[in-house]
Amino acid sequence: MKSYIEKWNTNANKVNILLVDDRPENLLALESVLSSPEYNLISVNSGEAALKHVLIDNIAVILLDVQMPGIDGFETARMIKSREKSKQIPIIFITAISQALEHVTEGYHSGAIDYIFKPFHPETLRMKIDAFIKIHRYQEQIMFQNEVLRVTGETLADTLVTFDETGKVITTNPAIDNMFGYMVEEIINEHINLIVPDLTKYFGDLIHIGTIIETTALRKNSSVFPADIQIGEASIGGQLVYVCSIRDVTERKLIEEERFRKIFEATPCLVSLRSLKDWHFINVNKSWLTYSGFNHYEEILNQSADPLTYISYEDIGETVVEMADLTHPVYNSRIKYLNKTGELREGLLSTELMELHGENCLLSVITDITERVLVEKEMARLDRLNIVGEMASGIVHEVRNPMTTIRGFLQMSKDFPSSEFIDIMIEELDRAHNIITEFLSVSKNNNTKREWKNLNGVIETLFPLIQAKAMYTDHHVDLDLAVCPSIQIHEREIRQLILNLSLNGLEAMSSSGTLTIKTYHQDDQVVLAIQDQGCGIKDEVIDKIGTPFFSTKKNGTGLGLSICHKVVSEHNGKIKIDSSDKGTTFLVYFPCEDNQLLGEDSHHMLNL
Repeated sequence: MKSYIEKWNTNANKVNILLVDDRPENLLALESVLSSPEYNLISVNSGEAALKHVLIDNIAVILLDVQMPGIDGFETARMIKSREKSKQIPIIFITAISQALEHVTEGYHSGAIDYIFKPFHPETLRMKIDAFIKIHRYQEQIMFQNEVLRVTGETLADTLVTFDETGKVITTNPAIDNMFGYMVEEIINEHINLIVPDLTKYFGDLIHIGTIIETTALRKNSSVFPADIQIGEASIGGQLVYVCSIRDVTERKLIEEERFRKIFEATPCLVSLRSLKDWHFINVNKSWLTYSGFNHYEEILNQSADPLTYISYEDIGETVVEMADLTHPVYNSRIKYLNKTGELREGLLSTELMELHGENCLLSVITDITERVLVEKEMARLDRLNIVGEMASGIVHEVRNPMTTIRGFLQMSKDFPSSEFIDIMIEELDRAHNIITEFLSVSKNNNTKREWKNLNGVIETLFPLIQAKAMYTDHHVDLDLAVCPSIQIHEREIRQLILNLSLNGLEAMSSSGTLTIKTYHQDDQVVLAIQDQGCGIKDEVIDKIGTPFFSTKKNGTGLGLSICHKVVSEHNGKIKIDSSDKGTTFLVYFPCEDNQLLGEDSHHMLNL
């Protein structure tokens, strides 16, 4: 006998309809009415032939004539209904004889579910057949699904268990024998905790419904093995039922442990595994022995005392840390550790709580960074020396120029004394003095307390000085000062910042150029924008702007913009340069707070 799966695959496209009538013209009429790509019409002219097809084919519905020679329709229906395989097939009687009540009653007693009297209405017949076919398809689908579930349950390696709200086992599949050693009948009506201890604590917990839970399971012989379980809920007849799949993951755990062992041994980090029960060492790797100054595993394993002294120097200064105090995992915590030989080394400590063979453990990993820290310190020292060398070279170069001029005029003064020579030498000495002063401004830290000031007021105070410089060089200055909140600043430093940027802008323009000084409030920042109409700054040198002794001006030192960058940095701000062939804009962003009062002047627009 074919299984439901085979039947489903064979007849998925068409369904069989059996037509039984001893008159060919009646069969022809039925075939014309019911002809469809979805139906396979089987026409026979006797009850005997109908019985043969019922045994061979999967029939969806039977249209059966009542009055036939030999075995009539009533007897044929009774024989079909008496067989287990065919008793569910719906039978519709088609007859042209009397519609008397006793005749119809006999038909229903024979197993018919409907009566159609000749002459029949074609559309009515087609609609009835379509309805029965739909019912047949639903039944076939249910049978197919049940068969799939049965085969899956019998062949699945995982154990499937259903149990009620009290934990009493309702059903299980044959896999329980191989996995747990119980026969199916032994486990029915037992509590689920018999095979998965403490499983009932997950009942009704939406967090665990449908998720995979790693736990341990218990065999009949009391041996324990690691298992992955998954719980689902179902409601059958108003009763809540839990469906649980149990998978033995012993082999997977062994593979994971072997992989962990290889990583444990091969990593250059110091790795140790300790029991949380009494803090004895379960295992350490080779790197741990090497860095800690020990030679043999026997010196460490099963020892509860920690041979290393751990010193944490983050946050609250240096403190001694006991590994037993790390009840919560840490990640890359900066520590120093003192090894057996008394050497103080540096590292990054990470810990993780884990369970190994039923025992709670602490896995600690120390990444030794002693050599890296030494290299970083040496690189920082070399960088400082390099910077000092570069700045010293720049200072020598800049100061040498005025000294050379002074020396030349002093030699000339021996033969041709002149007050003009003295003025030039004084000017050159002042120039050398300014270079040294700017250099000191770049290098020194300013500890002056900041005050709440409005940037617009600082700009207005400096405006006459900037205006005078602009008029002397045949330039114009526009102010566009919007309403801005007060910010915390060192006023003297901000004045120097504004003057340096403004004078640079004036020097970058040819005659009749306009310098625009603008302020506005944007995204919790006060923005100072100083825009010139010069030829712009080339892209390849923008990143170098602000470096000491780098300047695009013929006689510039680059210290002015270095001072600007330092001032902005001390105010937790940032500088952005926007440049094109139409001019350059220096944008300075100062952080501010929304609750500060706005400046007294709401808006200024001066065109000079």
